[in-house]
Amino acid sequence: MNEILTSPRTRKAANVLGIVLLIAVVAPFAVYAAPELVGADESFVVLTPSMTPAIAPGDVVVVAERDPVTVAEGDVITFARGTSDVPVTHRVIDVVDEGGTLAFETMGDANEGPDPGLVPAGSVIGAVTLTIPYIGYVIQFAGTQAGFVALVLLPFGLLAVTEVWSIVRGRDGSIVRGRDERTASTAAADGPTNDAIDGDSAESTASEAPAELVPTSDAPAATDSGGISVDAVGGAAAVLAAFAPYAVYVAFELRTAAAIAIAVGSSTLFLGALAAWIPASGVLDRGDSDVEPTADEAASEPRERAAISDGAESTPGAIWELPAFVEEAEDGIDDWSPTADDGEGD
Repeated sequence: MNEILTSPRTRKAANVLGIVLLIAVVAPFAVYAAPELVGADESFVVLTPSMTPAIAPGDVVVVAERDPVTVAEGDVITFARGTSDVPVTHRVIDVVDEGGTLAFETMGDANEGPDPGLVPAGSVIGAVTLTIPYIGYVIQFAGTQAGFVALVLLPFGLLAVTEVWSIVRGRDGSIVRGRDERTASTAAADGPTNDAIDGDSAESTASEAPAELVPTSDAPAATDSGGISVDAVGGAAAVLAAFAPYAVYVAFELRTAAAIAIAVGSSTLFLGALAAWIPASGVLDRGDSDVEPTADEAASEPRERAAISDGAESTPGAIWELPAFVEEAEDGIDDWSPTADDGEGD
């Protein structure tokens, strides 16, 4: 059972399902914040039950501008009434044309009678093209201080913490991998020398020919990829670092859809730029030079120093590798060491 739940196919399906659910949750709020996504112009939260059951309190109506001439009986329109700043959304029950002046008689579906007075054509904001239920409650809660903290500041604070944690964890993993690679390369360089020592027919090459130094460059070849430079990403992160807090402050004060959208967008861009710049700039890797070398690396240092001291000039960006050679005593000649009787010879 555990293998089924942790199989790659199951994880992939879970990721796809998570993305679909995320889009389903975010899409209605995106339409409210930017009604242009569905070809509309305005969006409003319904506050009263005058249009129930078609439109209930807490619903969001998305309104598109329309030529008043095309408005017909039965259409639901949003219009401004008198000097009130809160628009009204009611249904048209009659179209009146008096002396070339177009006006509309409206009424709420839940009301017993029509609205007092006619609605001039110039007061019509537009016709309702889409109704999104219930999200008005969330939008109204987000307009409060507690809602702004719970729905905007807290999620993005958690996002920032996870981004920083992933950067630190990735840096630690790269350090461990770098140590393992250096250890493996050192062991590979020492391998042929140990094999040569075990051979019985190896000949000495130290006195016959000087050692050849083979430069191998570790510096990557410069490429012109045409991408964005690290400095450009760092500059963008610096600008967003100054703008994002201001946008969050404005959103906290105004608590409007546009201000919240700008704060969310700028904060997301700042976190993305920061996550891209920190690993690329290597700002967290500057302390790696203080790491003590491993035993294999310390053992390989004398050979590298000997290679440089033979008279070869070091080349920037290159490492001089000394070909492995071994010196063995000729057959039949043993190491001589004096004894107590050697000084009293014949």
